[in-house]
Order: sequence, then structure tokens, then C-alpha cells
Amino acid sequence: MLVAASQVAPYEYLVPSHLNPFRHLFHGDIDMSITASGFLTRKRVGYSALALAVAIVAAFAFFSIYRSPSSSSSTVTRTVKVTKGTVQASVSASGNLSTVKTAEENFVSGGTLATLTASVGEKVKAGQVLASVDSTSQSSAVDQATSSLKVAKMNYTDALSAYAIDERTLAKDKSTLAIAKAGGTQVQEDQNQETLDNAEQLLTNDQNQLTAAQTQESNDEVTLANTTATLSSDESLGCPAASTGPGSSGVGSGSVTASSGSDPSVAADSATSISTSSAVLNATVDPNGASTSYYFEYGTTSSYGSTSVPETLTVSNPASNVATQVSTTITGLSADTTYLFTIVATNSVGTSAATGVTLTTAKSSCSVDSAAITTDQAQVNSDGNQVTQDQSSIKVQELAVKVDQANMKVSSSSIESDKSTITQDRSTISQSRVGFVQDQGTIAQDETSLEQDEKSLQETELVALISGTVTAVNGSVGQTVSGGGASTSNSSSSSSSSSSSASSSSSSSALVIIQSIGTFQLVADVAEADAIKIQVHQTVSLTLAALPNTEIRGVVTSASQVSSVVNNVVEYPVTIALERAPKSLKDGMTAEAAIVVQSASNVLLLPSAAVTTTGSVSTVKVLSKGVQKTVVVTLGIVGTSFTQITSGLSEGETVVEPTASVSATTGSGSSGPTGGGFGGGGFGGGAP
Repeated sequence: MLVAASQVAPYEYLVPSHLNPFRHLFHGDIDMSITASGFLTRKRVGYSALALAVAIVAAFAFFSIYRSPSSSSSTVTRTVKVTKGTVQASVSASGNLSTVKTAEENFVSGGTLATLTASVGEKVKAGQVLASVDSTSQSSAVDQATSSLKVAKMNYTDALSAYAIDERTLAKDKSTLAIAKAGGTQVQEDQNQETLDNAEQLLTNDQNQLTAAQTQESNDEVTLANTTATLSSDESLGCPAASTGPGSSGVGSGSVTASSGSDPSVAADSATSISTSSAVLNATVDPNGASTSYYFEYGTTSSYGSTSVPETLTVSNPASNVATQVSTTITGLSADTTYLFTIVATNSVGTSAATGVTLTTAKSSCSVDSAAITTDQAQVNSDGNQVTQDQSSIKVQELAVKVDQANMKVSSSSIESDKSTITQDRSTISQSRVGFVQDQGTIAQDETSLEQDEKSLQETELVALISGTVTAVNGSVGQTVSGGGASTSNSSSSSSSSSSSASSSSSSSALVIIQSIGTFQLVADVAEADAIKIQVHQTVSLTLAALPNTEIRGVVTSASQVSSVVNNVVEYPVTIALERAPKSLKDGMTAEAAIVVQSASNVLLLPSAAVTTTGSVSTVKVLSKGVQKTVVVTLGIVGTSFTQITSGLSEGETVVEPTASVSATTGSGSSGPTGGGFGGGGFGGGAP
């Protein structure tokens, strides 16, 4: 009885207590069952359980009646973070497994054998490189195709940028035309009036400046004329030199007789640097062992009348007697006049005066006059240039005033000009469209060429179609080998001798022969559009209908250059060698293959559903501080679930995925949050 009670009691808690009016009945029955455990039979326990079940159903019915549901639909914003991970693009294909026992290996195209690593008796694995031919030309072709594709993509990007600029220019010109037709805005009118006022003020300033320049030019021309007249007058007087020269007389030796302990010894020397109004007076002074002060006297008579500023010769050693040359410059002299000068020196003993010396000033200085004329002429020329410049500025400013006056009102010619500009913009946009469509075609061609060149480069390596033992090698490095491709078969010799003969018979065409037991391969047909993406060595993931929970790895060992047509669809056979195939595989089993044609690791990626592509432009919606902003992105590898982002986004940014309507059911008596929705991470928030 206790066991029955413990099994029944928990069911009452499936119904909330406030919605179960029969709860006290349940407790009564159970308590009675427990209390009267010695008298109840199994039949009565069964009745009790049945009653409990009926009560539960009644409670749910009661709950449904008094708790009527109402459905509401809410839009949930799903977001995903930009992360880093691995993106893969694959090509799907299907076919049937077949056993392979013999592989006759040969290059697709011939060439000079550069390497040969296979040797008879060696065990090799499917996909292992056995030999290679010289690939210089193929490598060069790949490099050239890569460069051409890069240039084509750059041109396409530039064309798109130019197209966007042209579109903005067209919109701007349309707006300009609309404003012009409306007569312009008040702001423009005010700006135009201000511009006109400024232009008129500048014109007035230029006219005033021209007047000032003309006045200055006139004054400088008068000065030049006066200077020219002065030169002519000086030339008529003989125009003597103005720097230095004769014209002095008297004692000029500059020698004195030293006598220690006496008054100074002095002598007047010849004057130098004589001009029309100045001269340098020279003399010799011996202080005779005592500090001496001296000055020059000069004048037109023996009375002199003028003196220079006194100067001092300091003597530190009284025992020394040193004669010193002294001089001073006097100015304010009259031209063509004879002057007499002397020197007077005084020390602690007494005062001495030298015998007077004469000098005659020059009549005039033609060099000074010529320099003045040159200066005046340069000034006149500068004035003339300034006048010309001012006149030119006035003409420019007068034109600017006329233009600004015309801008004060919108003319029909301006409107027609705007219309013409719009027509040109549309023509430019049309040309831009043609340009980037052509660039798209060039990119497609270059991509096809690159894929073909890469395929040709891949084909310079000979890989093992199956895992097994090398039984024959027919060639050596440096030898020219022919092409023709490789083949596999499931027939093998029963003995080593027949195997050798088979090898010998095949030696004329096969470079390497491999034999194996229990090796499987899949020959799958690939659509024409995907065939150019297939290359040797690409990894493959295989699933079999017979083994749904088993994933088998494989490797592409060859891609046929010859197509087959199935139901009017062009397909190309691709041979895939299985790696570590399970023993349970059977010949003829159906297999689905996913051939990885592109892969990139540690790259920025997003779920493919978050990217919107219209034509050649891809965009995403970035969510920042609650605001959604459309951002143009550049795509790399586009996989089934995830897409590589090469530019436009940074790691960690939040991107909005397409919205979805999610139904949430609420009740009149419910409490707490309702509805579920998706978490902030959205679908597939991480890297694959």
C-alpha cells in the first residue's frame, strides 16, 4: 500500500494548487489509503489511481477555462558578433564507390621531368607526390594571372568609387537646379548680397590703391629727375672721386720722438677717405710713459674752431714708450674747401700740439649721384609695376562685381546650365556603369584564367591515385615525358610474374604503376560551373547512405579535362581517393562528397544570413548604442554557413541579422516574463 501511495501522490503537483479545487479530495483519499492500509485491497488502490487521473484531467480543463490564452506576435532583433575563425567553401558531388587495385600514373601534359621520388617497391599513400615536371612557365602564368586579377579588382573598386561620387554629384546638381528654378533660397540671396557688397568694397579699395600708387609714381619721377639733374651738374664740375685721394698737405710721416718723463710727442698725418662732406683725420701719438688724452682741431683757418671728441691712451707700464696711430672721422664739411687740422695731446707732464696739416674736400660725388639715380629709377619702375598691378586688380574686381550682380537674380541661362550639367552627370553615370560592368567581366575572365593556370601548375605534379606499392617506374630526371593522364582499374594479376608482365606492357605509357588491395575511390561528377574550382590535393569529406553516422576523409587525386553530358547537363568526373576507409565499405556504395575548394583561418567572419548582397555591393547592419547603421563590406570566401569579411568591419562589432516574427503565448493570470525569443547571440554566433 505504501508503494502505491508513493507512486500516486506526486501527480497532484502537476496542477498548481490555486487551480486544483479537488486537491483536498486527493489528500483525503491518499490519507485514507495510508491510514487504512491494512484493509485496502489492490482493487481499491486501482480505483484510487483512476480517480486521481480523472481529477487531473478535470483540473487541466478548469485551468483551460479560467486561463484563456492569447497569442501575440513580437519581432525579435537577432544579433551576432563579428568573430574570427575558419571559413571553408566546398563543392558538392556524388557517385558510387569502386575498388581499385592498379593505378597507371602519368602526367596530364608532358614536359621535362624535374623530380622523381617514387621507386619500385616503395609504399605510397593516395595524394602523395610521386614526380613533377618543370613548372617555370606555369608558375609565371600564375603570377601574371594573379597580378592581372589584382589590377582588375583595383580598377573595379575605383570604378565603384567613381560611380558613387557621380551619383552624389547628380543628386547635388538636381538640388541646385530645383533651387534655381525656385529663385534661390533667402540664405543664398543674403549671401549673394553680402558677396556683392564685399566685391564693391574691394573695387573701391583697389581704386584708392591705384590712385595712391599713381601719386607715388609721380613723386618718385620728380625725385628721379632731380637726381638726374644733380648728376649732370656734378659731371659738369668734373666729378672727382669720392672715396680717398690727394688733397692733404703738411707733415704726414706719423713719426715722433719719444722722451720718457716729458709731455706727449705728436705728429699730424695725412687725411684719408676725403669726400665732399667728410674725411678721416690721422695722427701719431707717443704718451712718453704716462696716460695721455688727445683730440683733433680743424677749421678753414689757423684758428681751427672745431674739435673732435677727446679720447685717451692708457699707459700701464711707465717705462714703455710706444708711438700709436690714432684717427677720427669728421663730417659736415663743405665741398671743394681747404681745411687745416692738428692734434693736441696732454699727459701729467704737459701738453703738445702737432704742426697743422691741410686737406681739401671733393667738389662732388658722381658715384653717389649714380647710385641715387639707380635707386630712384628702381623705385619708379616698382611704382609703375604697382600701378599696372592695381589696374589689373581693378579689372578683375570689376568683373567680379558684374558676376555678383548677375548672381543676385537667377537667369534662364543658369537654369539651362544646370540642366546641361545634369545631362552630363547622367552620361557620366552611364559610362561609369559600363565601366564597372566591363571591370566585372574582366575580373571574371581573370579569375577563370587564374584558376586554369593554377590547375595547370597543379598538374605539373604527379600524385598517387591510390595507396599501395610502386611496381614500376619508367623514367628519370631530365627526361622528356609525354602526357595522357592517369588511369585506375580493379583488375590485378594473380601472381608476381603476371604483375611484372603487366608492368612491362604498361611501361610504354605509364610513368609509375601502383598496385594495392582493398583500396576504394569515388569518381564523382561535378557541375561545369564548379569544375574549374577543383584541384589535385584538395581535401574531401564523404558521407555514405549506408553509413550515415560515419564521415570518411578523402583527397582529390585527379580532375578530368573531358566532360560528360548527363540529361543535357555538362559535368566533369573527379577522382577522390579514400583515406583509412572502414572495412565495412562495399563496392558500389553511394557516397556524397564535399570538396573543400577554399579555406581561410583566423579571419573575420559572419553568418552568411547576416550579409545582404545586391548586385555587386554587400552590406550589413551594424548595431551601435541602439542605432542601426548600414555599412558596405568586402567579402572574401563565401561558405555555406559563414562568410569571410575582408574590410568594413572590426572584430567584436555587433551585426543585426534579418528579423523574424516569434509568437509568444501569455495568460490573464500569469506573472513574470512571457515569450521566449532568441538570445542576444542570434543563430550561429560562433565560428564554425
